[in-house]
Amino acid sequence: MEPRRLGTEGGMTPSFVRPFLYALNRMQANEVLRPSQYMDRSRSILMDRLGAAGGQPITTFSRGCVGVVADHTHYFKGFALLLRLQQGLAVSMRSHDGERSRMVVEGVPDIIQFDLSDAGQSGFAGLLASLFHASGIEKGLQVDISIVGAIPTGLGAAFHAACAVSVLEALHRVVAIEASSDEPSLESESFRTLLRDQSIEGLTSWYGHWFSPAYVIGTLASDDVDSFLLVDTGTFEFLPIEIESSNRPGWAILETSHDWTQPMEASIGRFRSAQKALADLQKKAFSEVSSLRDLEHRDLDRAVSLVGRKSRPVLKHLVTENRNVQKMVVALRKGDWQFFGALMLISQASKQQDWNTAGELHDLVTRTAESASLDGIFGVVQTGEGGCMLVAGQPFSLPAFLDSLREAATSHTTEEIETFII
Repeated sequence: MEPRRLGTEGGMTPSFVRPFLYALNRMQANEVLRPSQYMDRSRSILMDRLGAAGGQPITTFSRGCVGVVADHTHYFKGFALLLRLQQGLAVSMRSHDGERSRMVVEGVPDIIQFDLSDAGQSGFAGLLASLFHASGIEKGLQVDISIVGAIPTGLGAAFHAACAVSVLEALHRVVAIEASSDEPSLESESFRTLLRDQSIEGLTSWYGHWFSPAYVIGTLASDDVDSFLLVDTGTFEFLPIEIESSNRPGWAILETSHDWTQPMEASIGRFRSAQKALADLQKKAFSEVSSLRDLEHRDLDRAVSLVGRKSRPVLKHLVTENRNVQKMVVALRKGDWQFFGALMLISQASKQQDWNTAGELHDLVTRTAESASLDGIFGVVQTGEGGCMLVAGQPFSLPAFLDSLREAATSHTTEEIETFII
C-alpha cells in the first residue's frame, strides 16, 4: 500500500492541514528575486525597448525599507523605526545622444521622455531632474533609464528613496565612464555619504519640504542589516535591531493606491501645520524648544492645552508618534509582538483622528485586523501616508487574512487591491 500524500487535491488531506498548505503555497508564490535577477531584467528592458545604441549601460540595485512608524520624521527631526525589505529596485542607465532623456518602467507600456536638466518638471520626471540637479553634474547630459523592482509604489517615500539612491549611483558611474575615470563604489564610505546627502537634497526639492533622511539611510544600510533599523533623523545615526529568527512574525503590505507621486499639496500643508504647531508652542511658555523632538512627553498635555485649537491634534500626533518609536524598540527587544501590534494600532488611530491621512478604507482594514487578533494578526498601520498598510501577524495567518481584506475592500475602492508578503 502506497503512503498517503499530503496535497491540495482530492479528499486525502486532513482538514486541519489544508490552511497550512494554502498559506505555504501563497508564501512561496511571493519568493523574492535575487538582486542579480532584478538587474538582469532591468538591462534586458533597456535594450529591448530603447535599442542597443548608446553608451555602456550601468545597472544598480537598492533594497527597500518600510516605515513602521517613520512618516512623522518628514515634519521634524525625530526618531524613525524601519523594517528592511528583501525586495528592491534595479536601475539601468546609459548616456544618450538625443536632446531628451528616455525612461521605461517594467509594467508601464509608454516610453517617458523628459529633459534631465529641467528641475521644474512635474511628476516622476521632475524627481529625476531634481536628483540630477542635486548631483552637481554639469547640464547637457541626457540618459536612457530603465526601472525594475518589487517595491510597491504606494509606499511613497520608501519607493522614492530607493529610486533616488539607485538613480544617483548609476548617474555618477555613467559620468565616470564618460570621463574615463574610475567608477565610484558603494564600498567607499565617502561615496555612500555623498549619495545620502544628494538623495535627501533632491527628494526635498521635489517634495517641496524636508524629506526624512530615515528612508534614504534605510536604503543605504549594508546588506547584513536584515531586520529593523532605528534612525535618528537629526544626527543621521542608526542602530540595527535584530530579533531572534525563531520569534519572527510575518509581515505583509496591503496596497490600494499605485500612484508614483506623493500628494505634494497635502504633505506641504501638513509640513506647514507642523511648523505652526512649533511656533505656537514657542510662544506659550516653551520658548526653549527648538524642535518638537525636544518636547518631553510628560509635558505634552500641558503643551496641547496652551497652543491654538488647530495646532492641538498636530502637536499630539507628532510628539506621540516619536514617543511610540521608543516603545516599539522595547517591544522588539522583548519579542512582545502583542504589545508591538497594539502600538501599531495606536499609531493608526492617531493617523485617523489627529493627522487626517487615513480614510474609510484604512479604517476598514484596521477594524478587520482588530477582529482577527485571535486568529494570529497582531496589528496594522498605514505607511507612506498613502494607500499602503503594513500588517504584522503569525506567518501562517497572513495569507487568508490578506484574501479576506481584498474581498472586503473591493466595495470601498475602485483601485485594484494588491497584497505582498514580505
